[in-house]
Amino acid sequence: MTMDLEPFKKLIKQRCGLILEGLGEEKLATVLAQRLIVTKFGNSAEYYFHLQESSDEFQDLVNLLTINETYFFREIEQLHLLTERLVPRLLMQREDSQPLRILSAGCSSGEEPFSLVMALCEKYGDDVSSLFSFIGGDIDTQALAKARSGCYNEFSFRGVATEIKARYFDHDGWAYRLKDKIRNRVEFLEMNLFAEEFPAALHGCDIIFFRNVSIYFDTPTRRIIQQNLASLLKNTGYLVIGTAETIANDLGVLSLIEEDGLFYFSKGQISAPVPAGVPVFDFSRYVPSTVAVAEQSYIAELPSVQCSPPVVPSLPPEECVAPLVEPSNPCFSIEEVQQYCCEKRYDEAMALIAMLLEQKPGEASLLLLRAHIQFNRKEFEQAEASARQALETDPWSIDAFVLLGLAAKWRDLVKEAVSWFKQAVYARHECWLARYYLADLYRAGGESDKARREYRGVLQLLSLEAVPDHGIKVLPLAVVHSELRFLCEHQLGKLGDQQRIARRN
Repeated sequence: MTMDLEPFKKLIKQRCGLILEGLGEEKLATVLAQRLIVTKFGNSAEYYFHLQESSDEFQDLVNLLTINETYFFREIEQLHLLTERLVPRLLMQREDSQPLRILSAGCSSGEEPFSLVMALCEKYGDDVSSLFSFIGGDIDTQALAKARSGCYNEFSFRGVATEIKARYFDHDGWAYRLKDKIRNRVEFLEMNLFAEEFPAALHGCDIIFFRNVSIYFDTPTRRIIQQNLASLLKNTGYLVIGTAETIANDLGVLSLIEEDGLFYFSKGQISAPVPAGVPVFDFSRYVPSTVAVAEQSYIAELPSVQCSPPVVPSLPPEECVAPLVEPSNPCFSIEEVQQYCCEKRYDEAMALIAMLLEQKPGEASLLLLRAHIQFNRKEFEQAEASARQALETDPWSIDAFVLLGLAAKWRDLVKEAVSWFKQAVYARHECWLARYYLADLYRAGGESDKARREYRGVLQLLSLEAVPDHGIKVLPLAVVHSELRFLCEHQLGKLGDQQRIARRN
């Protein structure tokens, strides 16, 4: 007998804001079946009434539903932002000797807050104990218990340099245990982001990290959560959201700032730049040398402080065929799915995608192709949901950013459309296709200077002897270079005429 999931979905969303659709709904069904066996209730209706009355059982259910995907020094460029910009600025501003309060909201099993501690230890040494206090908050009590233990296996150390692991961890059989001087720095507290009130210990934060969590909430819920987090910040505080989420979370609650090519939110006005003479932390020591070089090159080519993107009209999508991508796993016929998409045999493609996702749920390429089909069927909300699922696996997916931009346009979500295209350019400066979309949006919105800048940028990239890879690997959204160059030149000519007419008038 099929279980009615709707009452459970509504109760969970009401209490903690969590949206359970698609794969989340499938996980809910599995977890509910497990809990019915454990609690020995005869049917789901009896269990539902018990769930409403028992806070302990609700907590056990939530523990099983939360996704604890995290690892040490994730998105290391944001740690660089913390140590080189945010912290020095706040230390300069403070009017007393109270330590800066740093909160990791949605901290899961603790890798993020401990990474913050280690990053600041590398820069400030033993002064960390007097300069900072750290809190980790999460709704999952089992994850918090693991965080307090400070014990991790190899899976938590993806891309971490051996030197850092040796400095801050003791090898304990199959696991690595944090040294007490790091483990004892963080206080872990139960935290429901959707709560109406928060413990006093969570208030008065200088910096809040809230990364790779907002993707599990819809927009109204994200706005409420961001308002809650803003209430926990001091007036000079900062909110740092995951790199793939930040622009989409520009909800008017806090001011969006771009600095050193990275986005974050500020509760007050951004202060003066960090003065010369502040020691620079070499973040490359955290990761193997090949990773560090790539990170440094990426940060070096990004722009300096800028304002939020403007509101501009939208742009219709372009339909073309891109080269097929070889499957990453021989048991997945991704190439076959792509061929069906290119031939617009969408029913056959969707059937194959459904079958393949059963073998490997969360495969980003399959989710993106499903989103592409949904987009072309004008199922824009479903396309957005599929693309967001793909970002959970690959948070730097240019395909997802571009598709989300197009889907937002067709839903008349103009600001979001511009934000997603900007995110694609932010993630890959050479993404000339996203820059072309931005140019047309700026032109249609009367932002002539910005439109000219982007059109010229596209022309410059397409004029190179070897045209740079735009970063779109899966979706059939490519265009013919010569046609795109013609369109850019044509629009630049029109913008030039408009500029001359404006000057005469």
